[in-house]
Amino acid sequence: MSQSQDKLGRSLLVLLSIFLVMLLLNHWMPLHRDDYDYSLIWMTSEHIASVQDTVYSAYRHYLLHGGRMFTVLCLNFFLWLGKFAFDIANALMFTALVVLMYFHACRSVTWRREPLMLAVTGLFAWLSFPHFGEVAVWKSGSTVYLWSAVPVALFLLPYNITLAKGHAALGKWALLPMLLLGLIAGWSVENLAVTVLGLTAAISWHLHRQGKLLGWMPAGACGALLGLIGLVGAPGNFVRYDDQGAGKGILAHIGNQFAGNGEMLLYILPLVLLLLCAWRVFKLDLAKQKGEQPVHCSLQFGWRQWLMLGTILLLVVSYFNGSFVAWTVRDILYAGVMVPLGLTKQKTIDHFDNLFKGFDEMAIYWLTLFFVYALVKKQLGLTTPAIKMLTEKVKAREVWRTFPVVRYAGAMLALALLNNLVMIAAPTFPARATFSSVAMIIIAAVAVLRDPLIRGYFVAHGRTVLTAGALGLGAFTLSAALLVTYTMRQENDVRIVLVQKAAAQGESIAYMDPITMKNRALRHVFFVDFDNGVTKDGLCKYYGIKDIKVNPEK
Repeated sequence: MSQSQDKLGRSLLVLLSIFLVMLLLNHWMPLHRDDYDYSLIWMTSEHIASVQDTVYSAYRHYLLHGGRMFTVLCLNFFLWLGKFAFDIANALMFTALVVLMYFHACRSVTWRREPLMLAVTGLFAWLSFPHFGEVAVWKSGSTVYLWSAVPVALFLLPYNITLAKGHAALGKWALLPMLLLGLIAGWSVENLAVTVLGLTAAISWHLHRQGKLLGWMPAGACGALLGLIGLVGAPGNFVRYDDQGAGKGILAHIGNQFAGNGEMLLYILPLVLLLLCAWRVFKLDLAKQKGEQPVHCSLQFGWRQWLMLGTILLLVVSYFNGSFVAWTVRDILYAGVMVPLGLTKQKTIDHFDNLFKGFDEMAIYWLTLFFVYALVKKQLGLTTPAIKMLTEKVKAREVWRTFPVVRYAGAMLALALLNNLVMIAAPTFPARATFSSVAMIIIAAVAVLRDPLIRGYFVAHGRTVLTAGALGLGAFTLSAALLVTYTMRQENDVRIVLVQKAAAQGESIAYMDPITMKNRALRHVFFVDFDNGVTKDGLCKYYGIKDIKVNPEK
């Protein structure tokens, strides 16, 4: 077998693995919350029973709730087609997005050559997308964010390749396909649609000034404009804005930016730390050219490293055994702090308990990240004196001017921030709305890691630690997500039987015990109990009962 065939086989194996993991998560994830509402003709109690019903329901949604026509059509169609078809389609969409992000990082279509970087792209997507279970597994959420990102990434790829190669990536034949794809890309998610229009218009103008403009470039921008008009001009947008945006001034919108970007930063922390190391490695290379020589340290653990590693292992054992560490810490703080301060109201206690439901996994995640970061810095020679030397000897503008990949990554990071800034017009800015911005940041990180200097330096000096850290974080989060998703599915099935039984017996209320699942697996699982308003309302309409009562927790 040739080297090229071997890499092709390994690349296909990586993609197959990503697809199978996502298929399993989707298979175990039941219909939930808004899925029941969208399984009915919008704002009625009538089940979608035909293709015509999917279109009619999307039309009613457009008039009464929002303008995301393309994603709602997809959601309605696959909910009607059946859950297993949806599971397959959703897993394929996630796999396609990983491939497209890698293409954008390469600025070419060459996926078969680097199976390792494909795997890294998949790992970044797994760790960094905010509220992963909500935006990439849950049906209603994934069609909004994941299913919008895929056509947008595909649409923007020819523009990116054209800028990189200096000549058109497509011929004249592409005018109509790019117009139609631009229409879909513009009719996606509000902030992403604005970014797409501005970006394609700016690239078209830039290439026009260079005398390299072809018809498909402005055609794509025109399609994006038409899609954006269809998206924001929906009558349903004004209905929803009246409900969500009433009484919110500009300060609330600015505050949303801090909240949304701040939460995004927590999710992309692995990317931030890797990019920070890479930035310093670029500086090290320039410092070497000036006669400076870094000192690389051996991989030796001191007592602090052994203590941190032991704490991580203890927390892992705790996580898979009822989170005994989290609840012990919770009890100590409750008795020693909450009670003396008089913070004993039930609502306060509920919020306090909710914090500790995710304590173990967050502690494992954060400790592992900083543990790996500290070791990698040491192996790369990025000691405190070395960093101080780099600050004095190498200026940021030198790095910017010398390395093209730094300029490309910088442009992607700036684009991500602008994409988030567009959300200042929205009444709310949940972290899931940063999905497309995080995709841009992942592209920037993969592009930097592909750079021969960075890749060679990391392989030579940090490969062991980075590999162990990636495998450790990946294995923990994946096993936790699979365990929690499977457990949640079992509990959900029991509850659905109770609801169906109540409906079959003509009872107006279904009674059930609260869910016992407490772990959240870093938000890779999205599930709330049936007494939640959104879930309860949709379920009741779907099964034809009036109410669901969850018994008080014992």
